[in-house]
Amino acid sequence: MRHAERSPNPPTRLLDLRFNYIPAAATDIAATWKRFGFDPRANQQRRELLKSSINGPAAALIAS
Repeated sequence: MRHAERSPNPPTRLLDLRFNYIPAAATDIAATWKRFGFDPRANQQRRELLKSSINGPAAALIAS
């Protein structure tokens, strides 16, 4: 089993004075997702592909 490599910077502790607490109500969720690579347009495209695969030719046969 492969162990995760250690990052060069250890995690910030809660009692560290450099730690900047931001309440959950004050966070920008969209900015957080974008920072980690989430693209809502790509997600929309994936959703449309999934819907088209579910509602494909077989769904037309069932509906008729």
